Amino acid sequence: MRVILSVFFVLLFINGSFAFDIDAISIKLNAKYSIPIEYTEYVLSHARVVPKVKAFAFRVANAKEKVMPFDTFLPLFVNKKRIEEGYEFFQKHKSLLRRVYKVYGVDPCVIVAILSIETDLGRVKPSTNCLNALYSLALYARRKKYFLSELESYIVYTYRHKIDPFSVKGSITCAIGIPQFMPSNIDKYGVDFNGDGLNLDEIPDAVASVANFLKRHGWVKDGKVVELLGKCKTEKDIVVLTDSKGKRTCFKTYKNFWVLKGYNGTVNYALAAYELAKNICKLVKHQ
Repeated sequence: MRVILSVFFVLLFINGSFAFDIDAISIKLNAKYSIPIEYTEYVLSHARVVPKVKAFAFRVANAKEKVMPFDTFLPLFVNKKRIEEGYEFFQKHKSLLRRVYKVYGVDPCVIVAILSIETDLGRVKPSTNCLNALYSLALYARRKKYFLSELESYIVYTYRHKIDPFSVKGSITCAIGIPQFMPSNIDKYGVDFNGDGLNLDEIPDAVASVANFLKRHGWVKDGKVVELLGKCKTEKDIVVLTDSKGKRTCFKTYKNFWVLKGYNGTVNYALAAYELAKNICKLVKHQ
């Protein structure tokens, strides 16, 4: 039975207002992706605001990777424990990583580093209800349009893959699986590498999906990523960072650096992924 909903849910904020039009979303997804109107209306009518996500929405602009000096941020992810665990993961999945490299041409150590940073190589299991997280962010986040778009993508994703939309768990922003893909990226870049259906909680699919994401964003096979410069210059591809003591450090960047930055959106993330990958590969090459 079709759920009858009012056309507009309007929430007022101090800095303005935002109209959440469930009827319009349902019609849009039906016209664009053939998602039944009843499905979208039913899912959205059961979405709820999560207090912790609402609180997160107001502090998201101050995420650590954006505001921390790089010399404080990097040790969080480039340390002895992560390097050794990355090496162990590499050795355990060496055959898989080699096969993925042959297909996509992406440095296996970079893939391992990303999976380490994102979910500690799959050990971290995000537990936030994805539907409610995206619903909350679409209402309260500074980037409302972005999260509304991700909410729409989530509805399409769950319908296409016959997934219970109320049971999927993810990060506080609904990043899903070991590689932490946002819903809009799952069908665009996700790869069913083991042939049993796309599942980003499975290592073969997670590894191949990261590789595919990087390749599709312009990864240069065996190309350079970044170089530390002894002296700062003012050039197009130079990144200048100031550490916690006020000292400036300059890096010459290449195409692969900006591809890495595109995975998370920050220079700190790209540097951490590169440094962690470099240290994992050092262990691999010495064995």
